[in-house]
Amino acid sequence: MKYILYFFILLGLSLRADTIAWYGNYDKAHQEAIKNKKMIMVLLVEENCMQCHKILQTTFMSQAYIRIINSLFVAVLITKGQKESYPIEMLYTMVYPSVFFLNTQELFVGKNIFGYVNPEDFHKYLDLHHK
Repeated sequence: MKYILYFFILLGLSLRADTIAWYGNYDKAHQEAIKNKKMIMVLLVEENCMQCHKILQTTFMSQAYIRIINSLFVAVLITKGQKESYPIEMLYTMVYPSVFFLNTQELFVGKNIFGYVNPEDFHKYLDLHHK
């Protein structure tokens, strides 16, 4: 059921002209990041999490960030408990939503985000990667 909900969220996001190009599979996103020499941005969400829905509908729909995110990162949306693999450190996350920034060697870079961050404050995290 939770995958259906996130499918419709992703579908709704993809119908907009300018959206973040989300991957649903970490391993495929990692391969794409290596291929295109980009960092990885992982959004980890939990089923029935209102703050998770809110960050997708506000912060990640902010037109000011979409181009930056798509140019610097391969973005991955992962639901807690998802069967596909992702870095083990993320399994211990207790706060949702969480955003992680990784390089192609899967090492964390910059500051991770634990909990909701509004569009006005999100630039502080992107400024660490955007030159």
